[in-house]
Amino acid sequence: MTSVLPVNSTPLEVALDEAGDARFETLYPGADAIAGWRWTCPRASLFPWLIWEYGLGAMSPYLPTLSCAVYYGVAWERLRGTHAAVARGLEFIDYDGTIIDPPARRTAWADFQIALGRVRDAEADLPRIAGVIDLSRPARSRLRRGYAAYDVPAAELSWTRLGRSIIGDDSGVRPDAAGPKWSFGRDHEAEATLTEAELTGLGVWIPGGTDPVTWEDLTFPWTDIVGAWTDLGSDTARRATMASALAARGAYIALYDAEGEMIGARRCRACRPVAFGDTYEIAGGTWSPDVAGTRLYIEARTGWGDGSGQTAVEAAVLFGAAPADTSRPGQLWCAPSEISAPYAAVARHAVSIPLGDTVRDRVALLADFT
Repeated sequence: MTSVLPVNSTPLEVALDEAGDARFETLYPGADAIAGWRWTCPRASLFPWLIWEYGLGAMSPYLPTLSCAVYYGVAWERLRGTHAAVARGLEFIDYDGTIIDPPARRTAWADFQIALGRVRDAEADLPRIAGVIDLSRPARSRLRRGYAAYDVPAAELSWTRLGRSIIGDDSGVRPDAAGPKWSFGRDHEAEATLTEAELTGLGVWIPGGTDPVTWEDLTFPWTDIVGAWTDLGSDTARRATMASALAARGAYIALYDAEGEMIGARRCRACRPVAFGDTYEIAGGTWSPDVAGTRLYIEARTGWGDGSGQTAVEAAVLFGAAPADTSRPGQLWCAPSEISAPYAAVARHAVSIPLGDTVRDRVALLADFT
């Protein structure tokens, strides 16, 4: 092997070089393996030392194993302080997102938001998401808010009084007063057909068939009849009349746990007859409010923290329900003891809704009539 020693090398240096050169073929494979042996097949006992060597201790609490921190952390560390590092960090915990920077004209120009690709799996994931982002972000920036599937942005009101109102704030809540705001939403849609027994119990059943309808057949005011009296014998008119009568009562959507106990009920923000249109989307179709509609669109959206920590496995509709406390007629979420329901629950259907503090669940039902 050609010597690379300088011309002013000492006799001892030359002798050592020649001695090593004589055993080069024997020593080289081992020397070459030293550089990569820690990555080839490292033992579990080595990972804590590698994490210390590469300065990955801050990231390790957010990753499932120390080996993940070592294998993926080095590449992340080279990007740290950039948007790419945030994306790489979220990949470690099976999430993804896009950073939304505020306009440079804003006072809080460094407080960014992140649009996550999906709703968090559980509330316990939020500290991990925030922790990974905090380690990955540029030093001058701060995560202000994260959201997915439910984003109501704040209105810019140019320092007016309205800036202190609800429209000057965006959607979401802060589980930790010192942490970021979170805003998530989910949709749960279903179709149901109200049976004769249910409609009879509600007092709106109109018999079908070819026989003419008489006053004795009706149990609600004639003012609720949709269309001409002579048309009540038609299936379209009778269904539209029943839909209109129920919509006039208003409704709550009740949620039940696996034992059949009511978790709570949320006031419906929509309960009206619909026909084909383009206002609501449900069950693969589009519908619009129509006084002569033959189906009933019912929708409620839970608030932040409604029934938090419980899982609803069934939903139903309470027509004509109202808060038991008459001094609070506008109460949106009612616990079982806080609601007065004159009729039994109808249109029961299965759901799977893990209620939480940071997610609002939209429950929508398209009801048809027998």
